[in-house]
Amino acid sequence: MTTLSFDRIALSSPVPDEVSGHLRSFGFSDPADAWHLLGQIDGRVAPLALPGNPFPALVEAAGASIQPDRALINLHALVTRSSEEQIPSLMKIVTEPSASRDALLTILSSSPYLSNVLVQDVGFLLDTFGGDAWRTLQSAEELDAELAGMLQGVSSPDEAMKPLRTFKKRSYLRIAVCDLMKQSGTPAVLERLTDVADLCLQAAHDVCGMKLEARHGRPMLDGSKPSGFAVIGMGKLGGRDLNFSSDIDLLYVYDATDGRTAKDGTSTYEFYPKLARAITDLISRLTPDGQVFRVDLRLRPEGRAGDIANSIEGYRWHYEIQGQAWQRQALLKARCSAGSREVGGRFLDTIQPFVFYPALDQPLILEDINHMRERIAKALLERGSDDYHVKLGKGGIRDIEFIAQGFQLVYGGFQGWPWERGTRNMLASLAEKGYLSEEEAADLDDAYLFLRDLENRIQMTSGQQTHEIPKERAAQAVLAGMMGLSGTTPEAREAGPDRMLSAYAGHTARVHQIYDRVFHSAMEM
Repeated sequence: MTTLSFDRIALSSPVPDEVSGHLRSFGFSDPADAWHLLGQIDGRVAPLALPGNPFPALVEAAGASIQPDRALINLHALVTRSSEEQIPSLMKIVTEPSASRDALLTILSSSPYLSNVLVQDVGFLLDTFGGDAWRTLQSAEELDAELAGMLQGVSSPDEAMKPLRTFKKRSYLRIAVCDLMKQSGTPAVLERLTDVADLCLQAAHDVCGMKLEARHGRPMLDGSKPSGFAVIGMGKLGGRDLNFSSDIDLLYVYDATDGRTAKDGTSTYEFYPKLARAITDLISRLTPDGQVFRVDLRLRPEGRAGDIANSIEGYRWHYEIQGQAWQRQALLKARCSAGSREVGGRFLDTIQPFVFYPALDQPLILEDINHMRERIAKALLERGSDDYHVKLGKGGIRDIEFIAQGFQLVYGGFQGWPWERGTRNMLASLAEKGYLSEEEAADLDDAYLFLRDLENRIQMTSGQQTHEIPKERAAQAVLAGMMGLSGTTPEAREAGPDRMLSAYAGHTARVHQIYDRVFHSAMEM
């Protein structure tokens, strides 16, 4: 890469021709815009009389990033937002060669959403990238202690709104940096994203429950035994492999309808729906600080028309009398995410016979699943998304999940398989039991990790729940850079999309091949 050298005094003048060429060689698509931004940065930095000329190193750092123009725009936003006391530390990070600088520039050049988190919280940026804090995933215990500190003195849901949102954003940013910089493997990243959700739900359960109990008293059974309530995670939350921008699928369950609160005698049938609504509001309400998670409650009995919370007996009755095959499939992921572990455990024990009952016509389950897959494929084809949909497209994540879930539903009951919520563990188990060859299981596992990496990076860019590879070449180049499939020169960036799409096509073709071989042969048994 050409070394750039210029007199910072010239930053206030139009970009010289020779400098314009240098900037293009670093990958800046519009040298005049880049030069203008550098001049504005200099306007903030020059009065501080920092030693040396930081701009050659700053341009080189941005030029070596995934998207130089975007990196410089976000660096400009950071300098503009920083206080005079913060700017020296910020400039030190972005101009001195280090792994921390590379990590920060990776975020600033690839993810508008995460860059905005840093722009709004410069102090957090300096704490994170001023040393090696970004290199290591925090443990669940460390995250728990951090959240407890942020909620110290909080006594109402309104007071908890901002700290919960700040905790989620900071935690997810650190996880994203570890992921993008290959400091942690994909399984650990997915588990840690899930830990953050569990902790936020537990905090919401506690603070909302505290407010309701202050008003109504503690719910009790038979006048002496405390009643209990649990938050059941479904989908990827239940499977402990949450996406970077997943919504969270929840069920709310309590022990019995005949309990009463100690203060005013409110029935548990009335009290716990209030608690469920309060938790949902605290987690999902859109505030100036965003929301913690989008919450999806449609998996409850009767969907949107059903009660927001049900007793254990209510769930048992529904699944025995009205339960459908798709609900059995969904309940494979059910896990107690927050609240009373005792109530959550009793709920899972109660529904287990419904999920894993032995029957002679179980292969019909696979036909139902395959018909569902065909409907999904038809819908994607009609909207032109099949080739680019990482989750639902042919050979995508959903196909791998259907293989794991289908066999578990068919054979898990009468063969007494353990309740396995994780897709990768189930694939390994299927190989051990002979339903998949070792090669098939390994190929599916490789594809699952690649596709989940790709899905997370798609979602990191915007903070939205999207699963489609962008069709624009420039956006694909950024995504390829985030996947580590392109280099830092303009030529290497240009080749990135083809490498990424080729890898994607190879994985999905292999998944589709295995799906056809395994699924259809099983339905013929």
